[in-house]
Amino acid sequence: MALALSLPPLDERPSNPPETRVGRVIPWLEDALKRSPIEAAGVIGDALAATNRVPLSESRRLELTEKYYAAAQGLWPNLERQFSRAPHPLSGNALEAAKAGLILASELAIAYKHLLTHEAGKRILLTGNRLLIALTHRCLQCTARILINSYLSYSPVPARTWHDAHAIYKFALDRGVHQTPIASDNPEATPERLYIQALLLALANPYGFLPGQLTQVASYLQEHSHWAKITDITPVHRLAKAVAVIPVGHDFPPFSANKGGNIEGSKLFLLTFDLAFQLQEQLRVLDGGGAAPANVGTDRATIAQYTALLRRLLRQWAIPPARQFNRLPSRARVVMCAGLPAVWQYSRGTHVNVANPPTGLPPMSGCQVINHTPAGYALRQIDAMHAPLRIGDLIALRVEGRNVLQVAVVRWFRNTLRGTGLEFGCELLTDSPEAAAAHAEGAQTALQHVVLLPDEGQDGSPAMALTPASAFKIEDAITLRRGANVGTVVLTKLVDQGPGFELFEYVAVA
Repeated sequence: MALALSLPPLDERPSNPPETRVGRVIPWLEDALKRSPIEAAGVIGDALAATNRVPLSESRRLELTEKYYAAAQGLWPNLERQFSRAPHPLSGNALEAAKAGLILASELAIAYKHLLTHEAGKRILLTGNRLLIALTHRCLQCTARILINSYLSYSPVPARTWHDAHAIYKFALDRGVHQTPIASDNPEATPERLYIQALLLALANPYGFLPGQLTQVASYLQEHSHWAKITDITPVHRLAKAVAVIPVGHDFPPFSANKGGNIEGSKLFLLTFDLAFQLQEQLRVLDGGGAAPANVGTDRATIAQYTALLRRLLRQWAIPPARQFNRLPSRARVVMCAGLPAVWQYSRGTHVNVANPPTGLPPMSGCQVINHTPAGYALRQIDAMHAPLRIGDLIALRVEGRNVLQVAVVRWFRNTLRGTGLEFGCELLTDSPEAAAAHAEGAQTALQHVVLLPDEGQDGSPAMALTPASAFKIEDAITLRRGANVGTVVLTKLVDQGPGFELFEYVAVA
């Protein structure tokens, strides 16, 4: 089959021709890498973009592209460190690092797609399939880097990225090289394995990852992605669980079959049954007190967060949650602020003996509602000064024209990479928070400020408490002060945790 990929047109007579002599490019790259990572990535990306738009012999393009790829390999980790944990919307160096890294990955993908398209069009391959397999592998590696940079910066995947990824895999499948290792000493490194890892990463709802979790998921996929399989055989039941549809010929990622939807054209299916069984077994071991993987850590909070991540992956890859409510468009405005201390203050006043209570109500920033459901909001920042946010942040918000204070958790971002306000989604926890104070029973320590979420009855959530991170743990008995009332409760379950807070279920002790 012919391989039709998205490539820029070539300019036979550019007004400013790029340097394409390998002997000149190598020392230039070495000199460029002595600059700061952002500046180096910027000039290298610009030079590669210019090279991608002029005709070259394939041998020279290959040699140049490999040199650019080696340079980029050293730059990407340094760029990631500057934006992967930064508050959003990104600004300053974090914003420039994210853009430079994404442009560099995109231009490398274009360079290798030029080469792969040329190699695929040959009627006779004098070197066999060796170069074809290597170029397929490089194209998918660069695609993976585009996805990682997009997800880490919570920005949209560039147009045509998924279209070309599907086309490259389908081409490898038709040529029978999809399961051929790139090297004899690394049988796991095949085009299909790289493609499956990209598919699973997209299915894991990566725009909702907490900082650091994408790296954990990528590491998990390196070890366990072989349990997922691709087939062109339609499942017996169209809405089967643990099945994802791969929309070949379309520019969007895979989607879970149980969410329905029809697409025209060719399609493949990703089966994750065996991967789900592995996840269930790993969760059983962790729930039974077994050790977490060595790279996870040993402290209680880290293991709890890793266990929650595995449960989320199991849901996304095996039984993706169906939408419970239709999203209703809206143009309402809200004001909001982030952090447990702010939520506590807006929930109601202060309590005697609370250590260092914040003074003065923190400022609220304005957002516009994009759409909403009974479970949460999609919001867009509209103030000139944008409040910094992180995935997992606790926020207090109030809808314009209503006096009710609501408490929610930020679950996803959609960033523009332009330094303007971002769009984000939040899940509502309660619209009747109650400020309280607590300390461990019998302890002489100062009171901590906590926010209580009411018991919503048999069909709703049980009574819960938002506490400062690491202040308490499961099965702690704590003395709880609610205004003039003092009582004892026991924390029974860790429900959620995020930047600066933990959410526990609790029961009162007579």
